[in-house]
Amino acid sequence: MEWLGAVGLLVLLLASAIAVSISRTSSVDDSWLPPMLVGAELAYSEKKFISEEMGLVAKLDRAYRTQGVLMLVELKTRARQAVYVSDVIELSVQRIALQDQTGERVANEGYVAVQSSDGGPKRAFMVKLFSSSEVAALRQRHQDLQRGNAVSPRPARSTAMCQSCAHNAVCARRFGSRFPQQ
Repeated sequence: MEWLGAVGLLVLLLASAIAVSISRTSSVDDSWLPPMLVGAELAYSEKKFISEEMGLVAKLDRAYRTQGVLMLVELKTRARQAVYVSDVIELSVQRIALQDQTGERVANEGYVAVQSSDGGPKRAFMVKLFSSSEVAALRQRHQDLQRGNAVSPRPARSTAMCQSCAHNAVCARRFGSRFPQQ
């Protein structure tokens, strides 16, 4: 009967070792977090929020609670570590949807954490988010473009941006060579 106790103890020790090993390998690497988010509570992760008032839906990557305020973090994997205006728009929409649905205060700044596609280190960039009125104006402009009612076309800052735009063909038909097609 003593061997049964020894086997039970061995199984318990083996299970503990496996549990420790799993917890070490599955722990999240947050070494890239900016100093103000180190130790902050992860409040939301991969969750959808809706702003009924503005008719916006957003799925956020992460929101951290620090000092009573939520701070948004958008995770990206890219060939180069850069932040784009579309990232700021995405975070701005998330801020509005999260605030409207939860009533919680969300910071006017957020972070875009970019992981190099070559496996390099993740780096967090702080960005200033657009105001609610700026997001509403962007939404209205997008709707106008979709309806073909864009009164004052504004080409992108570079030809490359125009060429990768989803509205490129519409602009080229309507406004001519000022909007080069792909």
